[in-house]
Amino acid sequence: MSLKARSFFRAALALSALGLFLALPGLQQGISAAGLHDPQTDVQSLDSILKAFYESLTFTEGSGPDWDRFRNLFASSTVPFVRTTPGAVLVTDLGGFLNNFGGRIKSGTLKSFREEETFRSTESYGSFAQMISTYRKGLNTADPQKSIRGINSFQLFFKDGRWWIASLMWEDESQANPIPAKYIR
Repeated sequence: MSLKARSFFRAALALSALGLFLALPGLQQGISAAGLHDPQTDVQSLDSILKAFYESLTFTEGSGPDWDRFRNLFASSTVPFVRTTPGAVLVTDLGGFLNNFGGRIKSGTLKSFREEETFRSTESYGSFAQMISTYRKGLNTADPQKSIRGINSFQLFFKDGRWWIASLMWEDESQANPIPAKYIR
């Protein structure tokens, strides 16, 4: 077979494989070929936007967060991100959060990250919602025994047929500040 024929055969095979992949049932149910998640499906409900939030941040060693999916959840790049501790408050925005988190990955201090919701309380009125989401997270470990718990507080609004995160605050649990029983399942 000539070089030209082999190149044509490889290209045809690649296009056939792509066509087969795009025809998979999962892709017709809200999953895109690019990121395996449909950005519109991620923001159609309060459940789906929080699911997308936690999934987009979670990554295993050798990979990284899905930053495009993560960015799609927020109303703007100036959305406030506020991390509180018993002795301090750090206020930044989406870009500052991405730089800090990404910098820890780049430097090698954060090799994997897993965060999952364990409890949620939602209050809503009209087109806005306040969600308290208790989480369990692991940094550089998959061992649930080495997890840290905490609470995320989301403020969201509904506009243009989708939910947007307007602000995010969080605090990790500490011995001095345990999570109240009403936020634990």
